Amino acid sequence: MKYIIYCRKSSEEETRQIQSLETQERILTEYAIKNSFNVVDIIKESRSAKTNNNRPLFTSMLHRIQKGEADCLFVIHVDRLSRNLIEAGEIIKLHEEGYLKEIRTPTNLYNSVTTMLYMGFDFLFASHFSRDLSEKVKAGIQTKLLKGEYPSYAPLGYVNKEAKIYPDLVRIKYIKTSFELYSTGEYSLKQLTNLLYKQGFRTRSYGKKIVRSVIHRMLTNPVYYGAIRIKGQLYKGIHEPIVSKITFDLVQDVLTGKNKSRQQKHDFLYRDFLKCGNCGCKLTAVIKKQKHNYYYCTNGKDICDEHKKYLTQNYVYKLLYGLFSNFQLKEPLASLSLQVYEDGLRKQNSDAWDSNAVMSKHIDEADRKLDRLLDTMITGRITDEVYDRKKKEIENEKTNLEIQLKNLKPQNVDFTLERVKEIKNKATGLSKLFECDDYLVRRDLLNSLLWNASIQNGEIASVQYKLPWKYLQNLNKTDDIEIWRRRWDLNPREPFSSAV
Repeated sequence: MKYIIYCRKSSEEETRQIQSLETQERILTEYAIKNSFNVVDIIKESRSAKTNNNRPLFTSMLHRIQKGEADCLFVIHVDRLSRNLIEAGEIIKLHEEGYLKEIRTPTNLYNSVTTMLYMGFDFLFASHFSRDLSEKVKAGIQTKLLKGEYPSYAPLGYVNKEAKIYPDLVRIKYIKTSFELYSTGEYSLKQLTNLLYKQGFRTRSYGKKIVRSVIHRMLTNPVYYGAIRIKGQLYKGIHEPIVSKITFDLVQDVLTGKNKSRQQKHDFLYRDFLKCGNCGCKLTAVIKKQKHNYYYCTNGKDICDEHKKYLTQNYVYKLLYGLFSNFQLKEPLASLSLQVYEDGLRKQNSDAWDSNAVMSKHIDEADRKLDRLLDTMITGRITDEVYDRKKKEIENEKTNLEIQLKNLKPQNVDFTLERVKEIKNKATGLSKLFECDDYLVRRDLLNSLLWNASIQNGEIASVQYKLPWKYLQNLNKTDDIEIWRRRWDLNPREPFSSAV
């Protein structure tokens, strides 16, 4: 017979009096040598057996037994093989099918129908033990939480001591600094992470940089103001808080964007409209050299060299000013195409009113058909089956007519023409409006015109305009009146920003 020695210790059992893998291997190996067992392999696995399909080495071992590489298992105790009934059933099935001849422990032998029955009881007890242990652990955690005790390994900035957590005297200053700086809204997570690293904030084990995701997790953990959050529920902790609840709430506001006004301490006019054409990150701004504004790439992906190039605010103004030349419309062609558009719009609207009346008549006729159909069914001239089929056909026809009628709703022609004429008049004067020194006027103009402009190597790389301007850009480059007319037809019906 060919034996496989299987040793298992769950990582969850580190604090329990379970024999280590090395101890299990030593005991089983010595026993096998003493009794001249033919051992073909020794498998050691550190995985829990409470749930099935959690142990790749165990699964591989069962496949090897099916292939005939071994026909006996040798373990320190049967609960090392399984603590769940699914995998226990797989082992018993291997024995029933003849692949597995016996299972041994240093004290028991399972190789017959009767002994396998006993082993089944052992598996059942092991499975019950796991479930019972799980419930006891959950109850213990709940008891600790209700007492205000932290139930697991101390979070960053705290240490475990006497079954409780206490502030880490070495790291507490970094935790306070993190919350205080970020609550001002003047630091990004990346900036804060780099600053803490420069100040000496390191991991406990290898002294490495504490990454941005860990800082973010720390800033959102209520444990630092004295609460314990488990599965979304908060418990009042008895540990010493590191920051106040007010500071913690300010940090959450910054993280969720509720106090954007705090984050933007300086009003950099063009910051929200610019991004890097190389890496796609936003451009930010800084004040340097006697209160002059400079714009540069944030390099949020750490892959770009554009952040080394600074653009003055006056230079950015000239770049954006050049965009408005796309809307210098040819006045004669604009007026002529607008008249053609108006004539077509009025005719289209008239046709819509006619179609509206026709559709309404068809809908009324469908209602009359349904009434007549019901009368026919009541008088017994058609069967219920025919009634249901015809009723469904008429109702489907009526629904389609109602949808068409909704889509044929006529426009308010005068209002539409007023909006289009406003677009035409504004487009001819956008550059002059942008020349205005009024900060709010420029910002409202950019808000109405731009989604963003990409800058690469100090030049405009690409532009995304908002409606209706995206349809009007470069319109003056063609003399085709039909193209002009179609552009007016794509105007939006919403009002513009007050500055435009």
